[in-house]
Amino acid sequence: MEDHRNQGIRCWRKESCEGLLETLSVDNIDMKIIRILSENARMSNVDIANKIGVSEGTVRRRITEMAKNKVIEGFALLLNCEESEKCVKAFISIEIADSSLQSVSDELLKDHEHIIALYRTSTRFNLLCEVMFRSIIELQEFIDGCHKIEGIVDLDVKMVIGSYKKCLWTGV
Repeated sequence: MEDHRNQGIRCWRKESCEGLLETLSVDNIDMKIIRILSENARMSNVDIANKIGVSEGTVRRRITEMAKNKVIEGFALLLNCEESEKCVKAFISIEIADSSLQSVSDELLKDHEHIIALYRTSTRFNLLCEVMFRSIIELQEFIDGCHKIEGIVDLDVKMVIGSYKKCLWTGV
C-alpha cells in the first residue's frame, strides 16, 4: 500500500481523504476517534469515550499521541455562514514563469486572509487561487496587486455568481 504521509497530502475534510484514512498507522480505536473528530472536532473526550466504549483518559492519551506523531495536525473551523452569500468569491488562474513559481506563491500567501486555497496546476495557468472578499472593490485591489508581482505573466479571473453545491468552509 502506498504511503501518502510523506507526499505533502493534507486532508481537512473527511470526504476529501476517505481513501487515505485507511493508510494511516493507527488501530481501530484511533480510527474511531478520527472519524468522530472529523464529524465534530469540538466533541469532548468524555463524549467520544462514551461513544466508543473506552475511558476518557484513553481518548485523551490517543489524541495526544496522534498529534505528537503528526497523524492529527490540528483542528479546523468549518463555516456555514448565511452572510457569505453577500461575499465575492472568485477563482483566479495565474500564469507564472516556471522559474518564479515558488517566489510568486510565497508572495501571494503573504495576503493569505483572502486566499482560501492556492493550487499548482498542470496547465498554462500553473496556479489556481481561490479567493473570497467582502466587495468587488477588494477583489479588484487584489487583482491590481497581483499584476505588480514579478513573475506573473497573465491572470484569468472567474467570479462565482451562484453555487449548486456549497463549500462547508466558506458557505459559498
